Amino acid sequence: MSLIKLTYSEFDGEPQHWSISDTTFININLIVGKNSSGKSRLLSIINSFAQLLSGQRKVSSSPCKFNANIILNDKIFSYELIIGKEGVISEILTIDSVRKLERNEDGSGKIFYEKEQKFLDFKLPKDALATVNRRDEIQHPFLIELNKWANSVVIYLFGSDFGKSEILGITEANDFFNNPSRPIFHDPRNLVKVYSSSFSKYGEDFDKAILSDMKKLGYSLSEVGAENLQEHMSFPIQAFGMFVVEDKVNCKIFQMNISQGMFRALALVIHLNLCSFSKTKQLIIIDDIGEGLDYERAVAIIELLIEKSKDNNFQIIMTSNDRFVMNKVPLEYWSVLKRKGSIVNMYNSRNSEEKFSEFKYLGLNNFDFFASDFLDAKGSNE
Repeated sequence: MSLIKLTYSEFDGEPQHWSISDTTFININLIVGKNSSGKSRLLSIINSFAQLLSGQRKVSSSPCKFNANIILNDKIFSYELIIGKEGVISEILTIDSVRKLERNEDGSGKIFYEKEQKFLDFKLPKDALATVNRRDEIQHPFLIELNKWANSVVIYLFGSDFGKSEILGITEANDFFNNPSRPIFHDPRNLVKVYSSSFSKYGEDFDKAILSDMKKLGYSLSEVGAENLQEHMSFPIQAFGMFVVEDKVNCKIFQMNISQGMFRALALVIHLNLCSFSKTKQLIIIDDIGEGLDYERAVAIIELLIEKSKDNNFQIIMTSNDRFVMNKVPLEYWSVLKRKGSIVNMYNSRNSEEKFSEFKYLGLNNFDFFASDFLDAKGSNE
């Protein structure tokens, strides 16, 4: 499952218009660009798009257009969504250029029924997406596939506290641990719950993988886990929190005392291993990767991400302005954003092959490609 292309615009023809066109993606992607070029906004748009398709986000009253190509089971799903101030204006879904769904502004439309091998009419409220409300495993299995992709998208804000301020209340913890069919959680805001649900399913092997990966990042730990905070310190409520034990240090360090850099690394490692153990093909979005880490750890975390992506075949889209990160990520994975007013364009080795190839022969490091503005709009292959 991979997002391969996305075009987006909002408030067309109005003063607050903003657009980014023909952004293309491969399995490993590093998005770079000057401040305010649209890096974080692009990641937010991808995440919002996925939440719309999964049903987690309602249709807003802000006019916008999405046009995306996604590879699912070796087929290209092309989906166009236009939203106006009063709701959905248009939805069109084609698979390998064969139309499967179309929907009009009044909510009426046609969708292909696989079992009957014909199109049938439907009508929905203006604020309802057909791709969400017409899901049916027998008649419209292609919408189930689209929904699975949408639910696989997860965004991590590496520059945030990454869930360090979140704990797991004892009542919620007891309900969770006593549930024989407890699900796996991917919520990036609650590391305690993500770790606990993962450990309950995968056991000691999960911990060993975390410790091994943390060592690759320069953190030598002998133990990781989650326990009741009141059993170890003065804490106002009974709640579970994450802890680590460093090699040669015979005490548990709980999450409120773990350095922000180590906690960010730990959180990302736990989430990556959850993806690996669950065999879930995901789109992992990471904003500001390497933020707050020193050179060695910033470089190591990039190596780990690339390794995990290749080993587990999940897609990564990350942003950074960190020179250590830029120098470590091969140019073939780069996409450079350039903004002129409200229009953002993306340049990479797929649409600007000549410029990218030319730079490789100069003997400079990757950061110079960005800092020297070697790639400009006029010199790219538009």
